[in-house]
Parts: sequence; C-alpha cells; structure tokens
Amino acid sequence: MSSAQHDTFSPKNLTVLGGLLLVALILGEGVFSRSNNDAASKNMAVGTMEDIAMRIKPVITIDSILASSAGSGSGEMAQKSPQQLYEGACLACHASGVAGAPKVGDGAAWQARLGDGIDALLTSAIKGKGAMPPKGGSTYTDDQLRLVIEYILAESGL
Repeated sequence: MSSAQHDTFSPKNLTVLGGLLLVALILGEGVFSRSNNDAASKNMAVGTMEDIAMRIKPVITIDSILASSAGSGSGEMAQKSPQQLYEGACLACHASGVAGAPKVGDGAAWQARLGDGIDALLTSAIKGKGAMPPKGGSTYTDDQLRLVIEYILAESGL
C-alpha cells in the first residue's frame, strides 16, 4: 500500500466517516420513517368516505352566501328596516348622485319621478333604469324595494 492510500484508510478517517454515516442513518430514519407504529402516522389514518368528505368540506360556499342574503323575505333580510335596506344597496348611488341617480333629500328630483306614481317608481327599480341595474343590484323582494322607495320619498320630504 502506498503512503497516500495508508492516510485515506487510517483509523481516524474511518472513524469520522463511520460517525457521519451513523448520523445520516439516524436523521434519515427520523425524517423518512415509513413505520406505521408512530403516533403521527396513526393520526393520519384515511378513515371512511364520510370522514374524508367532512375534512374536505368547504367552510363557506357561494350558495350559503346567496341563501343568507336572498330576498326571500325570510331570516335576517326580512328583519331589516327600510333604512337598513337603503343603506345596504341604495346608499352608494342615491346619497351622492352617482350616474344621475336622484339624491335622497332632493324633493324636486323625486317629485318629478313620482309623477306617474309609486308603482311606476317600483317598476323602474325592479327593471333598472339608466345606470341602475335591476333591483339596484340587490336581491331584495318587490315588497322590500317598495319599502325602500317609500323611505327615500319620506326622507326627501314627499
């Protein structure tokens, strides 16, 4: 054996190499363990189809949002006052007059629109008019829209 080979396989070098392999083996066993006996793998059991469905069920869905805000006249929406309904859907445009919307409090503007009666205003609100989308973009019922219109007219002095 040459002196270079003798230094490579010295007991000191072999001890260090063996120690490194032992550390790698211990770390590898802890990180890449495939044993089913440890607590973590027991908690990761697959379970039944019902268990899986429950774990992946969404917390909230679009349907639940729509159902909670639907203008079906039931639940929370039916309990809102005309002012709360106005603030929920109409305030954004009718408070500032956006896109030609008559402002709440402007009696003259509302008087001109009231010329054909409250039913005509309700029909316009239901179908939409100008930049206003149908029902003002809300999900309110026709009765709720009528309450909002009556509220706006009262606030405008009519």
